[in-house]
Amino acid sequence: MPANKGKKTGVAAGSDTRERILASTLSLFNHKGPEAVTTAEIAKSVHINQGNLYYHFRTKESLVLALFSRFEADALALVEQAGAVAGADSKAYAGFLRKWFSLVWTHRFLFRDIPGLLAIAPGLRTPILMVSAGMRLSVDVIFQRMEDAGLIRVAADERKPLMTNMWIVSTYFAVYLGLQEGVRDLTPRHVHWGLCQVASLLRPYLSAEAKADLEAMLAEPFA
Repeated sequence: MPANKGKKTGVAAGSDTRERILASTLSLFNHKGPEAVTTAEIAKSVHINQGNLYYHFRTKESLVLALFSRFEADALALVEQAGAVAGADSKAYAGFLRKWFSLVWTHRFLFRDIPGLLAIAPGLRTPILMVSAGMRLSVDVIFQRMEDAGLIRVAADERKPLMTNMWIVSTYFAVYLGLQEGVRDLTPRHVHWGLCQVASLLRPYLSAEAKADLEAMLAEPFA
């Protein structure tokens, strides 16, 4: 029997360590904020020394960028799911909005203090702009499909402002809560509040069927 049977190879072990680092970092960033988390704390939470952490991620910025890359991949997957919706399935489109805010909840550290995050990770600026542009383009396509299915009606000159306002609210609602309401620790209740604000922008343009499915989605507890 080979001596190393049942043991992970160096590559596999390194990949596992990297995954544990990212999972722990995400949890710490969500709980305390990146600015309050040290690399020593991250290493301790994964039960490795700082040298091992440095081998995988040399700076806190590299950790932020790696986590954002995962968020970006999840966001693109969500858009692909929405793009696969067939016909006038208004429940699926309402579900897409909810899934977006579930994604925001999972990566809430990215939304809680965007200016502060950019101070820690200046390299995040370009990826954020790219995701923003890509998401808004995808939402425009979704709007057109919903309009073709009779689920929404938005005048041509109103579509761009509507999409821009939806994007602003969905990405900066946590900053607003922090500045205006003194909310530091986001909870599912706060994320549901953000979801409701975006829904309020969309509601006037929806058909009766789409509006009913939106309200049914909003009535479900956010967790």
